Amino acid sequence: MIAMNRLNALQTSTGALIAVVSAVACCAMTPAELEQQLARGGKITAIDIRSTSLFQKGHIPGAINVPASLIPQKQLPPMGRVVVYDSGLGGDEAGAAVTALNRKKGIQAEVLEGGFASWETNQGLTTRESGLHAEELPMISYEQLKKSQGAHMVLVDLRKASKQPELQSAGGTVTNQSLTDLHKTFPMTRGVTTSPLDLPRQRQAAGATTEPPLLVLIDSGDGVTAQEMARTLRANGLKRVVILAGGEAVLAHEGKPGLQRLGTTLEYQRSNK
Repeated sequence: MIAMNRLNALQTSTGALIAVVSAVACCAMTPAELEQQLARGGKITAIDIRSTSLFQKGHIPGAINVPASLIPQKQLPPMGRVVVYDSGLGGDEAGAAVTALNRKKGIQAEVLEGGFASWETNQGLTTRESGLHAEELPMISYEQLKKSQGAHMVLVDLRKASKQPELQSAGGTVTNQSLTDLHKTFPMTRGVTTSPLDLPRQRQAAGATTEPPLLVLIDSGDGVTAQEMARTLRANGLKRVVILAGGEAVLAHEGKPGLQRLGTTLEYQRSNK
């Protein structure tokens, strides 16, 4: 009897999980689909859940700003069909916001695949002022990358192996210096590339209609290499770009504070610096 009850409970919870997964899978729209809906005058409201400061710098025309932290308790009128977007640069704030919004009466919410960065990559209209602006290159931490890794990400390997195969450790022993295996460290990502500028051409040739992948730039830890590549990618219209803070220097000790490997030396760095 106990075994049967457990089986029934398992079947019930499995069915509920499948229902939730199906609901999430169906509640998404691509930037191209949203653009078509808006062009046809469709009754759909865009909700920008980024911070107010980011919203003011540029957003989808007609969108309203409700920061993610306010969504659960925010009193909203029946708005009908709603599309929700975050920055599109890692994390899943939009998914949680959609779940909370769909609990509210008179709202049917969907996620904008790839967020605002994907919208910009697809050359959707924004309220961002034209002209030159101070470059803001978003970063992602090791912990954030481990948590949010998925098929929507492509790792861009910009690292270079040290010219010296060995280094002296703090304890006096000699150890081989090799690069972290990105495939093993982040197995849930779509893959690793050293030629990110080829990705748009590959997607176009394949007739891809889904959102562009989130490109995570990983350099040797100097920061300069990743920043230069980020600027190049953004100049080529690729907006879904983030830099792994610390690069290989952080990967070498699995994101833990303390001893870090930089070039051919070992240095102690405080995690709060």
